[in-house]
Amino acid sequence: MNKIPLITIAFLISVSQLFAQDKKEKKDEKVPVYNYNTDDPMDAFNRLNANNATYIYVPEFYSLLPPKIMDTTYKYECYDSRDSIIWLTQIHDITEVRFISLFKSYPDSAHMYTDVYGVRQPLPVSSIIRRYDRVGDDKWMSIDYKTNKYTTLKESRTYIVRTDTILVTDPMTNKELPLIYCYYKVEPVK
Repeated sequence: MNKIPLITIAFLISVSQLFAQDKKEKKDEKVPVYNYNTDDPMDAFNRLNANNATYIYVPEFYSLLPPKIMDTTYKYECYDSRDSIIWLTQIHDITEVRFISLFKSYPDSAHMYTDVYGVRQPLPVSSIIRRYDRVGDDKWMSIDYKTNKYTTLKESRTYIVRTDTILVTDPMTNKELPLIYCYYKVEPVK
């Protein structure tokens, strides 16, 4: 009977030594480390500058918040070199813009249509009234479609005439980031 407890004790000691050795081996194993790149160049919300405002410089003829007069709305659309619509809240640089169009939208009460619910509505009309084409590093060609008048404009990027501020929510951090639009002076070339 004395042999059985001694065998049991010897077995328990050898098993505990195996567990201790297994734990030591696991402790020495290298754990993979993943380095995540937080400064993604495609980051549209500029998270690196999250504590500070992002400044976007645009010509004074552009307006981030276009006016609405009665039932008429004026809207600016920016286009890149592929003639695709781009949003300045995403690109942060006006040099990527090839041309800017100003649209006038209003309901035409002289022409009606019936919507999907059977209600007669005035026909919405939208037409381009002005276009600004980039013709150089610091020059724009303005085209007034009503008068068919062309004007060359030169930028003065150091002279700021007004600013607008909007808050954009970063979807990754859910923080509000301020975007400050600085409108610089643009004058006709004489």
